[in-house]
Amino acid sequence: MTNQKEILIVEDLGIPHKNFENLSKEKQVDYKLIWEKSAANFSKVEIIINVKKTLDQDFLQQFPNLKLIAVAFTGYDSVDLKYCKENNISVYNVPAYSTNAVTELAIGLTIALLREIPKSNEIIRLEKWSLKPGLELFRKTIGILGTGKIGINTARVFKALGCELIGFSRTERQEFKDLGGKYISDKLEFFGKADIISVHLPANEKTKNTVGKEELKAMKKTAFIINTARGAIIDEKALIQSLENNEIAGAGIDVFEKEPISAANKLLKLNNTVLTPHIAYKTEEALQRRAEVTIKNILDFTNHIEENKVN
Repeated sequence: MTNQKEILIVEDLGIPHKNFENLSKEKQVDYKLIWEKSAANFSKVEIIINVKKTLDQDFLQQFPNLKLIAVAFTGYDSVDLKYCKENNISVYNVPAYSTNAVTELAIGLTIALLREIPKSNEIIRLEKWSLKPGLELFRKTIGILGTGKIGINTARVFKALGCELIGFSRTERQEFKDLGGKYISDKLEFFGKADIISVHLPANEKTKNTVGKEELKAMKKTAFIINTARGAIIDEKALIQSLENNEIAGAGIDVFEKEPISAANKLLKLNNTVLTPHIAYKTEEALQRRAEVTIKNILDFTNHIEENKVN
């Protein structure tokens, strides 16, 4: 056993270590699991599991026999793909494990804003009983920015709640159209028509600052924006300015340009926001699914199956 190859797990996976170890044994993963970098034999590490921790060249080159990075997350922008390509290191991710979890938080943030639930909770604890009328979600026009799996799933729930659907996406999908969704090819027109924008784009160089000053100015003053995708998709400075000037009605934000969020971030001081600490994906059920797919990806890699390979 002393020559057993190693898997280095560099981040908490959101489930107890014992559960992941049991899953690994059940699926007959023939590697020793290492939970602390200091306990690893760097020359024996062939697989690294991360979530969002940055794996750049300086980190990766410490492991001369590294063959696989199993990203236990949908986004894989934490990994230096150029270095991996140059050194024949495969990268796998876990797509769609949190589809329902993200959808539920997007809907929750929307309703929390429309009905001012956080403020209501605060008022009743102060022994007060009055709050201005809220807004109904029914018949609102929802702009789905990015109609991938999560975007379409979220659209489906908004539709069930009686909303109209419009979409802006690089790829038009029949599934979205079958829900009654209408694609709008002009981005500013899309932003201008929606009562609520729900962001569901991946983070990459092409999507960075997709929502900027121009898009925010195109929105109705009564409109809201929800971001459960990635922080870099919205220009945070432009969003803060828009909220401070009441150019839009409010924002529900789960993801930020820098995480954890700085105490100096002005979003924390605004009363027309509902903020959560990047928890959209974080349910017990989703984290268990993520662990299961991560193990599957490791086995797929050893069997030369590339279903979730991203490079």
